[in-house]
Amino acid sequence: MNLVYGVCKKLAWLLIKVLFGFQIVGAGKVPPQGPVMLASNHISLIDPLAVGAACPRPVSFIARADVFKYPVLSWILPRVHAIPVERGTSDLGAFKAAIRALNQGLAFGIFPEGRRSRTGTLEPFKTGAAAIALRTGATIVPAAVIGTDKAWPVGQGPRFFRSVTVIFGDPISVTKGKADHQALDDLTAQIEAAVIALLPSEYVRKPTVVAFGSEQNGH
Repeated sequence: MNLVYGVCKKLAWLLIKVLFGFQIVGAGKVPPQGPVMLASNHISLIDPLAVGAACPRPVSFIARADVFKYPVLSWILPRVHAIPVERGTSDLGAFKAAIRALNQGLAFGIFPEGRRSRTGTLEPFKTGAAAIALRTGATIVPAAVIGTDKAWPVGQGPRFFRSVTVIFGDPISVTKGKADHQALDDLTAQIEAAVIALLPSEYVRKPTVVAFGSEQNGH
């Protein structure tokens, strides 16, 4: 973990803790080494900060390439392992970025819904996370972000002192292999079920598998 990442992580943890309240459950379930994907629900723009601050190892997330053009962010973002992806190339770009991050020994954070849920209810998972895992053999750690939809609702500003919780579930071992339709659907269903098991009932809808698409942060 480089110095800039370490400082930013501690700052993110402190800000979430002070402004909203922050609880972390199951961080010890994240493997300390090897390629790992963190697959989480997505309900607020602060979800990457919450997951990154909660995870005991560095996490790489995808970010829109245009935010790298700002002077300060252009220096900070590469040092916190943010990966730029151009608009219009998100599917392929995200796939390649994930593989690079995993091959570098980073954890890779992904939101299999492909966008933020505007209702807080879990949306159907796309198969991109499964495709990356089958391509790399990365272990998948399901994660649940709870409360960020109330702390910072989609399209609105922050609402302080609304507690945020990040829960990590039991790792899912994946054997590197062919990503045919059946394998993608089966693993996607397994990931979705594992995330659902961590969520309160108010966040849950019936699990559904849809075709491969973007797993970008959806900001």
